[in-house]
Order: sequence, then C-alpha cells, then structure tokens
Amino acid sequence: MTFILALLVMCLRTVLGDVFLQHSEFGHELNDEHILVQLERAMGSEHRAATETRMKSITEALSSIFVALPKNSTGKVGSSSARYALHRLFVQRHGWQVKGLAADGETWDAAQPSAALPDKVSSGVKKLFDDRLGSSGLSLDELAVFAATLENFIHAEAMTRLQSAYQLSGEEPMLTLEKKKVDKVFQAYMAIYVMGINTTATSKTTMRRHVKNVGKIYPGWDLTLKFLDDLRREVVGDRPSYDFTDITDVVEEAGERFGRFQNQECLDLKQTLVRLEEFNGSGRVRLADFYNSALSGGQWQFSESLEYLRQLGALDESDSSNLRVIIPNYLNAPSNCIASSAYYGVCCIDECEELLGHVETELKSPMADSGRIAKIIANLPSSSLAAGRELSATQMQRLKELGDHHGNNIPIHGRLFAQWMHLAYPRECPFPHLSGTIRPKTSKDRQEDGETTRVQKDEMQKYISAGRHVTLKQQESCNNEICSAMWSTEEELVDAHAHSLEQARKAARGAWRTTLFSIFAFAAAVSFALATLKDSGKILGTVEVSSKPWRARAAQSWLKPTLNLHNV
Repeated sequence: MTFILALLVMCLRTVLGDVFLQHSEFGHELNDEHILVQLERAMGSEHRAATETRMKSITEALSSIFVALPKNSTGKVGSSSARYALHRLFVQRHGWQVKGLAADGETWDAAQPSAALPDKVSSGVKKLFDDRLGSSGLSLDELAVFAATLENFIHAEAMTRLQSAYQLSGEEPMLTLEKKKVDKVFQAYMAIYVMGINTTATSKTTMRRHVKNVGKIYPGWDLTLKFLDDLRREVVGDRPSYDFTDITDVVEEAGERFGRFQNQECLDLKQTLVRLEEFNGSGRVRLADFYNSALSGGQWQFSESLEYLRQLGALDESDSSNLRVIIPNYLNAPSNCIASSAYYGVCCIDECEELLGHVETELKSPMADSGRIAKIIANLPSSSLAAGRELSATQMQRLKELGDHHGNNIPIHGRLFAQWMHLAYPRECPFPHLSGTIRPKTSKDRQEDGETTRVQKDEMQKYISAGRHVTLKQQESCNNEICSAMWSTEEELVDAHAHSLEQARKAARGAWRTTLFSIFAFAAAVSFALATLKDSGKILGTVEVSSKPWRARAAQSWLKPTLNLHNV
C-alpha cells in the first residue's frame, strides 16, 4: 500500500511538473528588460521614480480585479481585459471616466488601452504597451505600471493648470505666499478645473471672466471651496504662509479626491430620483414624473430630450405607452460628468463597481455556478438593499437561464451577468445595452455636434399628459418587480478568447481531479480490502481454536512434553 501511495505522489509531481514546463514556454519575457527600465530610457528617471511611488497603492487596488479576470495562455490579461480593468480602477479610485478607457457604448476590444495616453507621448511609449499586449499580455505589475504612467501625465496636466492659476492671480510660483494669496491661487485653479477650461487654447481674458463668474455657473462652488480649504488644512496644515511644494501637494491631492467629494451630489440626485420611483425598488422613474419634476418640482436638471436620454442609454422603452428613465443609467451617464481634464471627466461613481468588486473578491475566479453566485448576492448589501435577503423567483429563474446558457459556469465579466446584476440591484447597477445601440456623449459634445440636449416645455407637457392615462391596473400588474421587458440573451464578454481558455483549463482541472479522485478511491478500496483480509484472518484463527477445543488441547499436550524434555 505504501508503494501505491508513493506512485500516486510521483504521478502528481510529474503532472504538475509538466504543467510548469508548459507554462515556462512563455517565460522568455522574464529575460527581457523590465518595463520600468524601458520607460525610464524613453521618458527619464524622474518618470520612473514617480511611477514607482504610485505602484504599491495601484497594485493593491487592481489585485482583486486582476485575479478574477480571464487570463490568456501566458497567465496575463489581453488588451480588452486590460482596458476594462484600468477603466474600473480609475472609476473606483478617483471617480474618473478616462477618455479612451470607457467603453462608451462599444465593446471593450474596440480600442487599445494606449488610446488613453496623451498625443504628446512618443509613439515608442505607446508601442511598448501595445507590443506587450499583442504578444503576451500584461501582468498585474505591468498593468499597474500603465496606470501609474497615466496618472503621471494627469499630474503633469495639473501642474500646467496650476501655472495658469498663478498667472491669473499675478503670483510667482517659486515664492512663498501668505495664506490670502494662496487662497486666490487655489480658487483660480479649481475654477479652471471644474469648468474644464483648456488653458493652452483659452486666452487669459476669457479665463479671468470664467473664474470671476464660476459661482454663478457652477452650483456647487461654495461647497467646492470648503472642500479645498479642508483639504489644505489636512495635507499641509493651517499656517500663515506656504511654499510652492505645499501648494502642489494640495493641488495633486485635490485632483485625486475631488471625484469622491463631488459624488455626494450624485447621491443626492439619486435620492431625488428614488422619491419619484415608479414602484418601490424598481429603479425606474416614469418619464411623465421625470418631466413633471422639472416643470413643477424645481428639478431643473431633469430636462433632457427623449432622443438624448435614448442616446445615453437611460431610457426604458420596453413599454411604449409608459416610457421610463432608468435611475443608474441616468446617474452614470456622461451628462452628469464635469469636464475637468483633457484626460478624463469627473463623473458619478458607479455603485455597481463596488458590488462587482466584492463578487470578484469572493470568487477569485472569472466564473462561478449559479448556486454560489446566488449565495454571495443574497448576503451582499447595497445602499438600498440589506444583506440576508431572499432573491425573488424572477431573479433565480434568470440566474438559472445564465447557468444554462454557459453550462453553469457563468462569466462575471460579461453582458449577461451585468444584466442580471441590474435585475438584482436595479437602483445601483446600470442596464448593459448591446454594443452599438447607444452612443453616450456629454451635453457639451452633443451641442458641438449641433444636437440639442434639452426638451421644450410644451414637449414635456405632452408626455406628462400622456402619463396620466397609465391605469392603476397596469401599475399593479408589476408585483413589485422592476416591471420591464428589458432582457435579452445576447452575450458580450470582455475577452471571449481568454474566457474560452479559462473554460478549457477549468475542464482540464476537473478531468484531472476526477482522475486523481478515481485513483485515490481505488487505492483506498485496495487498502481497505487488504486490511479487511488481514483482520479476517486473525478473527478466523480465533474462531477455529475456540470452536474446536480438542485441537487446542492436543496441541498443548504435544508442546508441553517437548518443553519439559527441553528443560531437562
């Protein structure tokens, strides 16, 4: 039996060794120069130092996403997964919708992540990332380097903005300034920031006019100044004067924290929409109520045209007689972003990101069966749902459909799972439209394209009047579900190729586990049989002596004289 177990261990070592050797075929990159060394050669030692400073926190933030993403044959992520992970990182980390990373109604493989890098970056730097993504993909460490590199460029842009703020304030950057003058610089900086002024393309006269009138244009200006003042006290303390390093420290921290600060406005907006909700927990507001709140409820911002809401993906048209606005889609739309940078917009933070992040942390895998997912979600609270709830019959049925569609290995980074998350968290998770069916734009971009964003009052009134004809019976038929036919079985995975590889690996692991289980079961059966035979022999000997005492007595009588004779 010992020999059998030893043989099994040797077999297991051989198999694991083969797997390692197979994996090492792709290990030639370990002999290449580290990506940081190549970036240093292209961009200088200061860039490398700044990148390494950011690496630790970025790596920690990316870790759970990276572990759960489907990997390619090198154990790394490809272009579409890298773009997806980076987009989610900046949304969660700063509330930034980075241009070139957000899907904007398209599939994740529609563009390379390097599209987010500025035009002034050399083609060699972009090629460095593109070549790695095209050959072996990016490891967690390399993905963090990309994110840190992009943050460095964003920080450099902030310094250019700060230079303009000094000029508008009539101050010299290298001088130590008293608090009153520092406040003036900070206010000019934040005015340029929240209004998205392009400092290289805007005259000083125009910038001064915008800075002077920012309080009239931007409703949250007073709260923004308080945010900035509190941040200054926290970062560099409250004292009579500040040098340039103090000011740059505050400015950089303001850029990284402003998204989460500004998100309070989004949460307030959400609560307003929830109060208008068609049914409790439906995540939808009737268009009639949406427009009525703009006309008579003082919610001036709820005045987007029907076409613009459709373009944003915020309109539920599954019932043509009762059009509705989808709360999370409306909140997370570009129409609610502040154009703060050439690289990104400060937008509402998608609450579903945190929920999905928890699922990723629990699973540590790109897929799971429906039972495990149901258990995680039932115990996962959101801002509007408590933990320990019982999933509805509709939610369980839809989850089963996903399991049937994918052989009960449901990918958590795909359109169908995102669609189910919207069903499970209708107030927090946006409905995922099929790629190419929506084209979200900021109101500024739409206006530049010659398209209107606002609806006229008489048009609003028309929808308000039509909404009165929705009968109570129609409303009651929803039975507290989201009451929408917005469900389709079209799947769109973040990285379909990597997911198929993950499925193959999972099937191979399953087959190997089954084989090992069979071998160990057989070995255990043999071991048990041998032990049973051995024990049976002992029992049999005992039975024979006791059932036939004359044999025992004869043996004793034969042995005794022999022993006596020997003793003599």
